[in-house]
Amino acid sequence: MKQDQIRYFLALSREQDWARAAQACAVSEQELVRVLKAVESEYGCALFKPGGRFAGLTAEGHEVMAQVHALSRAFGALEQCFRYGQRKHAVASLLERRSVSPKRLCEPAPDDEAIGLMIAAAMSAPDHGGLHPWRIIMFPPALRDVLANIFEREKLRRDPLASDKDLQRAREHATRSPALLAFVISPKARTRVPEREQLLAAGAALSNFLNAAHQLGYGAIALSGERTFDATFCSELGLEDWEHLACFVCLGSIAKAAPARKSMQPSTRLSTWVPCDAFVHALRQPA
Repeated sequence: MKQDQIRYFLALSREQDWARAAQACAVSEQELVRVLKAVESEYGCALFKPGGRFAGLTAEGHEVMAQVHALSRAFGALEQCFRYGQRKHAVASLLERRSVSPKRLCEPAPDDEAIGLMIAAAMSAPDHGGLHPWRIIMFPPALRDVLANIFEREKLRRDPLASDKDLQRAREHATRSPALLAFVISPKARTRVPEREQLLAAGAALSNFLNAAHQLGYGAIALSGERTFDATFCSELGLEDWEHLACFVCLGSIAKAAPARKSMQPSTRLSTWVPCDAFVHALRQPA
């Protein structure tokens, strides 16, 4: 049985009238009758009670109709399966994105053109007022040892008794990844956009940046830590007093894939609003 025949049968079952069923299917009554009578002829016995107007189904017709409903449900489930597959494919790159730690990164680092595209993607993130309350600092390879000295001094301020191993690890945070950038939140004062919305805009930009890196085939991760709150450290990186060092972004080619993310159902992040009892009671009071 073809899908059009199923659709005509279902319309007739629902409308209980030839003309209304034809109208529901956007075909002429003659065409609908012709198609269903052809099904009846192929089946080999009467499916519709005789009469000029629709008088109902025969016992055999009810049996066929039950199968038609079952087929319709099966087609619906199949269509839903295909629709979900298509939608999942459309967002596959977002679902597959993983943070890739520096130890899993290798050369080559993304070139200036690739990083430019990542920044362009960041600038396309939702941003109330179009303020772009953020900026990115790139650390050239030739200056990474100088940066490592700043990391080491910050570690000593935080832990004056740090071992040589700890200090070496602090330096590696500045030198290990093939490319290193700092993501700085730079709120704009005296605007009509609240600071919390600017923080959201900066977070959305960072997310777009990381997603763009993934789309371009690179590994990336955003790393923060205690050093990002150190005023001296931030000053040495060139931040203004009103700016915040959100994180460092490590970039590179992927030497080893990140482990699979722990599965979590989207429903765990979704809730449906229900008015509180007092609010519902107030709505029901006469004006």
